[in-house]
Amino acid sequence: MFRILAVATAAASVLISGCLPPPPGHFGSFATPVTPDEYGRRLCRHLELEDYAACLSEVLGYFEEPRPDDLPYGRNSNAGPIALVLDRRVYLGRYDGSPLVTRFRVTHGNQSCQGGYDAFAGSTDAILDVQCSDGRRGWADLTSALDGRNGIGRLELEDGTQAEIVYGYTALGQAEPYPYVHWTPPAD
Repeated sequence: MFRILAVATAAASVLISGCLPPPPGHFGSFATPVTPDEYGRRLCRHLELEDYAACLSEVLGYFEEPRPDDLPYGRNSNAGPIALVLDRRVYLGRYDGSPLVTRFRVTHGNQSCQGGYDAFAGSTDAILDVQCSDGRRGWADLTSALDGRNGIGRLELEDGTQAEIVYGYTALGQAEPYPYVHWTPPAD
């Protein structure tokens, strides 16, 4: 009986915390409508103006191509490619998520960042703690698109550096090869 009560209490805590106001600077929702334009702005914002327009056109063109939605459910429903645009560089990797545990790892050359939260280990919100290989730390806030399989996010490091996040197969296709390779600065 105690175990059932503990599980019910934990589940209620997670649900209630979703109803509380978000911490300052956080999105504050689990799902939001995300347009192809929004994905494009996040993936191309780091570029100079003349390259930004071409990159945005390529992203929008990617969304106009008809593709079957044949991604199998199961493990791939809550996992997939992720892109992080940090310091004008595109870091690529994979995320694995569920409502109670989420992790991601991205790399650019020999630099990497990883983050996650684990409600079972005491995380009290769905904000991911992040640590980068250069020693910087911070947090990431992810919000799903309405389809629940893709989304956007924001990363903020303790030094004030901010980054854009895009994740999911619809938004990126796959991380390797990155579909917008022409707009990825070379690795250091």
